[in-house]
Amino acid sequence: MTPARMDSKVDALVAALDEDIRHTESTLSQLDALRGLIIKRDDAALEELLHGLKQEAESRAAAARRREAIRKDLADEMGCDLGAMTLSALKDALSGPRRQAVADRQMRLRSLIDHLKREYALTSALVADCARFNRSLMRAFFGLDAKGQTTYSARGAARHQADAALVNLHY
Repeated sequence: MTPARMDSKVDALVAALDEDIRHTESTLSQLDALRGLIIKRDDAALEELLHGLKQEAESRAAAARRREAIRKDLADEMGCDLGAMTLSALKDALSGPRRQAVADRQMRLRSLIDHLKREYALTSALVADCARFNRSLMRAFFGLDAKGQTTYSARGAARHQADAALVNLHY
């Protein structure tokens, strides 16, 4: 591969990294929207968000395939294993404005990924709290409890505690 071809591959990788940055920023805004919609309990908007996520999934997968193909070409050019072709390794092999472009994208992606991890943790915590709250409501309304509300007499007859719940499911 000629230096000009190498430069064009690096430029293509920078463009792919820019696309990854846009996708990550989009994911961050979607996680924020998801939390808001969960809190509002807006089922219609949640369905719309899910539909949008499904549509974007193919675009993200195509971008990942393009990036991996560029990484493979660059690894072949540099004579290294695909696993060793990282942004840090590429940055060390470059000089000038392309080195700076790769370094800038690497720093931006690290920052976004750290932010994404925090947002994911917050969203996971919210979903877990909602599930816990819903289980508590189910126990309060219907007496559904992991311990059970059934006791047995000395003769082995089952007795259900009818006053344990707002709605008695045992008739």
